[in-house]
Amino acid sequence: MPIYEFKSPSCGKISAKLSKMGETGEKLVCPDCQAVGLVRQISGFASPGLAGKGSSGGCPTHCGGNCSGCR
Repeated sequence: MPIYEFKSPSCGKISAKLSKMGETGEKLVCPDCQAVGLVRQISGFASPGLAGKGSSGGCPTHCGGNCSGCR
């Protein structure tokens, strides 16, 4: 079973949960605020550009997409 991240619409806390594939989070409860109906998030490690450099998370615009010159 995959681990998904879910965000509470009430407090904004993100928590990870071992869930069945396709779990939407609509029946899950936030461990902090007890709100029901969490929203599944895209994990940072699975999202291109979230941990990189620059405002968009990828390469700075001055490198033209050729990261070998900017890293």
